[in-house]
Amino acid sequence: MAKQSLSFALEPRASANLDDYVVECAWSPDGKSLAVGGGEGKVALARFTAGQLSLATVGEHLLGTLAVAWQPHGGLFASSGQDGALTLWDGAAGREKLRLKPAPTPTQALAWAPDGAMLASAAGKGVTLWSSLGEKIHAFAPAASTAVALSFDKPGTDLGVALNGEICVHRVEKSRYETRRYKWPAACLTVNFSGNGRFLATGMADGSLHFWNRSTAKDSQMRGYDGRLELTGFSDNSRYLASSAGLEVVLWDFGGKGPEGTKPIVLNGHTERVDSFAWQPGGEHLVSAGRDWRITLWRPGKTTQPIDVQMGDAEYSVVRWSPDGKYLVAGEKKGRLTVFELVAR
Repeated sequence: MAKQSLSFALEPRASANLDDYVVECAWSPDGKSLAVGGGEGKVALARFTAGQLSLATVGEHLLGTLAVAWQPHGGLFASSGQDGALTLWDGAAGREKLRLKPAPTPTQALAWAPDGAMLASAAGKGVTLWSSLGEKIHAFAPAASTAVALSFDKPGTDLGVALNGEICVHRVEKSRYETRRYKWPAACLTVNFSGNGRFLATGMADGSLHFWNRSTAKDSQMRGYDGRLELTGFSDNSRYLASSAGLEVVLWDFGGKGPEGTKPIVLNGHTERVDSFAWQPGGEHLVSAGRDWRITLWRPGKTTQPIDVQMGDAEYSVVRWSPDGKYLVAGEKKGRLTVFELVAR
C-alpha cells in the first residue's frame, strides 16, 4: 500500500495510443507538445492542451526509432533510428525539415546543448555536432568502440560520450575541441554530469557504478548491482545519483563528503524490473516505472516509502517530466501514452 503522508500524488489527465512500442518521449519547452518515438519506427507528435492529448504520426525510421530529443528553448525536435537517419522536425507544423545521414550505421543517441544551438549525434564510433539548421559543425575522430550514450554538462561546454573502456569528454566551447578521457576497463553504458559540474558518472556493463570527481580526477566504484547498469541520473539539485539494474532504485548521496564509505538509500516499490525513472525538474520527486505495470512516486530525503503508486494496462517503457515539473508522461510497451498531473492532496 502506498504511503500518502507526504500529500502528493499523480492523477491521470489524458491518454492516447501510438500503435507502436513507445521507446522515448521528449516534451517541448512550453510543455504543450511531445515528440514520441516508436520501436517499430513511428515518429509521432502529441499535443497536450486543455487536458486533452491528441497524437498524430508524422514520419518513421525504417526498422525502428532509437532516440527523440526536443530542442531546448526552440521549436525543433530531432529523431534518429536504425536506418541511420537523423531527422529534424518542425514541432509547430509537425513536418520534416531535414533528413541527414551521419553514417551508414544506426544513429543511436542524440543530445541537444542546453542553449538549443547545437545537436550532438552518435552513429557507430562517430560523434558529430550539428547546428539547429542541420549544418555540420564538427565531426570528432572515430573512437575505438561504439558510442552508446551522450550528455552535455549544464553550461553546454562539455559533451560526454560513453564508450567501451572510457568516458570521453569533449570540450566544445568556442570551437575548441579538446578531449579528456576518463578510463575504466569495462563497457560504459550511460554518462551523466551532476548539475553543479563536480561529478561525472556512468553505469557499467559489469554491474557497477563508476564516478569521477572532475576537479581532482579521483575515481570511485560502487558494486553490488544485479546486472548491466543501464539507468543512472542525478537529481536536479545534484544531491542524489539514482541508479537501477533490477527491482530496486538505488540512491547515492553526493551531499557533504560524498557517497564513499556510505550505504546507499534503497527504494523498494516494484515487483519486476525498473525500465525507466526520472527526476522532477526543479523539485524533489522521483518517478520510477517498469515491467510490473506500475508507476511509483518517491520523495527521497523525506521517506524511502512510495508516496503514490499508479497501475497501468501494460509494462511501462519510459517516463518523462514536463519542463516545469507539473506533468509526467508515461509510455507503455503496448503503445499507450498517459499524461499525469502532480497534485497536492
